[in-house]
Amino acid sequence: MRTAPATGNLQRIVEPASPPPSPDRLADTLAVRERLWATAGPGPFRAPGAGSADARIDLKLWWWQARTAVAARGTDAARARLASVDTPDLAAGTVTDGVARGVRVALEEAISLCEPAPPPPPPEPDDPLDPLLVFEGRELRKRRELLVASGGARLRWSRRGGILFVDRDHGVHAEDCVRFEDRRDRGDLDGFVPDPDERPRLFSPAFLKPVRYEENRTLQRLTLDGRLGRRGDGYPCRMVVSGRPTDARLRIELTLRNEHDDHRLRIRLLGCANPAALATEGAPPPELCLRRGGVFLAVTLVRACGVLKVGALCTPTPDAQCRGLIHHVLHLGGAPWRTPSKE
Repeated sequence: MRTAPATGNLQRIVEPASPPPSPDRLADTLAVRERLWATAGPGPFRAPGAGSADARIDLKLWWWQARTAVAARGTDAARARLASVDTPDLAAGTVTDGVARGVRVALEEAISLCEPAPPPPPPEPDDPLDPLLVFEGRELRKRRELLVASGGARLRWSRRGGILFVDRDHGVHAEDCVRFEDRRDRGDLDGFVPDPDERPRLFSPAFLKPVRYEENRTLQRLTLDGRLGRRGDGYPCRMVVSGRPTDARLRIELTLRNEHDDHRLRIRLLGCANPAALATEGAPPPELCLRRGGVFLAVTLVRACGVLKVGALCTPTPDAQCRGLIHHVLHLGGAPWRTPSKE
């Protein structure tokens, strides 16, 4: 804040002008963006809101793929293509739909310009002494427990208890510790704003049904499928949990179909206060949340939001509603649930 020259015995307080929106936010396409940057001057420009970390989740998954590919096998051309769109608003997704579509094309081009990925190793021949046992249908319903174990963590699913997670190396024993949370969003791409007249809807993984279980000495994998919520406005969801004795963590794959606008769906890890215990591939990092009922980590799986603010104007962004299938990969375990400073 600055003070204008005094007039008599009074001083007039003048608030500093807010920085203008970035040319990236003003543009309708990447081509228009280039012209806007040429005439925009040096800035500074208004930064994306802090709450934009979970805007356009589908685009953020492409960012992760492109950055991972360029870091591992990038060429000069791939690095240059990625750098051409690596600005705060483009990375945050706080842009119009036309620009967001152009960014996705640029990220796909950056991946294609990388060195070819090495071919996957040939599958190991089946070990007749350790065959992969597959349980489905009636045989699956006969099993009393469905346990998935890695080299350090293990997860047990049940219809009554939901998910029990145990990591003996780090002293973790957490019963019924996973929830899915859905809440209506009244904000814009710069930040989530909850509907004040509505409480979050919470779903247990017990809503899902086991459809396949596989195990041998090197792999245990459980596939759950169904719908989060009993009402017609629930969310189709497939959850695949895998564990290998060579890994310290469990791998969780989540495939969701978003059929609704203006809401946010997150996964909660109840009782966990250490973000290092839950890693993501492309999704925003875990957020530590404190509530009257305790502490939990939350990772946004879907944030559907159809409004972008450009200055004082609101621009519709229907593509940012993220309708359709969204696939996430999470890694659970390998760290205590409380950081040393919290203990």
